Amino acid sequence: MYDITKLVTESTFKKLLEVLPTPRQRKTGRKRVDKEALVNGILQVLVNGVSWKKMAECGCSYVSCWRYFKELQRRGKLQLIYQGLAKEKTDIIECSSDTDTIRSFRFKKGVGWDGKHKVNGTKISLIGDRNGLPSDIEVDSAKIHDKNYLYRHLENTAGRRKKILNLDKIYTSADLRREMRQKGTYINMQTKRGDYIRKRGPKFKFKEEEYKIRFKIERTFGWLEAFKRLMTRVDRHLSSFRGFVYLAAIVILIRN
Repeated sequence: MYDITKLVTESTFKKLLEVLPTPRQRKTGRKRVDKEALVNGILQVLVNGVSWKKMAECGCSYVSCWRYFKELQRRGKLQLIYQGLAKEKTDIIECSSDTDTIRSFRFKKGVGWDGKHKVNGTKISLIGDRNGLPSDIEVDSAKIHDKNYLYRHLENTAGRRKKILNLDKIYTSADLRREMRQKGTYINMQTKRGDYIRKRGPKFKFKEEEYKIRFKIERTFGWLEAFKRLMTRVDRHLSSFRGFVYLAAIVILIRN
């Protein structure tokens, strides 16, 4: 079997086995493959970025690993496991949000033109806690504006207290500031030159000390791109790419 320590630590691997479901054994038919072998093969694809057919020996065929991964994604298990870990391990009282565009082939779904970075790709949007750990993830076309992703995050995390939300200038919106202020969330964001100039009334302030934690969400994107499968989108189906993003986020949450 492929040496798992080349992919993740032994403790991370054991915890990953605990949270992932075990394939059911039917009364008739051949015996199910061990979950250790299946997860070993999937991690090879995620971490090393190899194709399914080029996996090293892991105790089972690449087809078995592929079917197990597809079944987890089809049933929404990876998303549910990630969401459970995110609620348990993250606190978004002080949080940040940002996006990253992953270069992609021109597949039919989930690919668009990112005018900022001048590439065709798929966008990953995160909202992270004070330590940068991913509290919510959205994956979709790069042509969707960052503010639209932010509204999705706010909807997904409804009911969780957000006191300070650090954003960069691309999220500039007076309406967003006022709307979130009514909900008790302070938008900590620098203003562009010429924005919000008025002679009377309160001005939007920028808390520089609180904003310093935002670099940690950039570090999280670095962790995600360390998984070579996520450096470039080669999965035709958006659901498969999302599955790898959720699995990478699960690994990040487990090891931190």
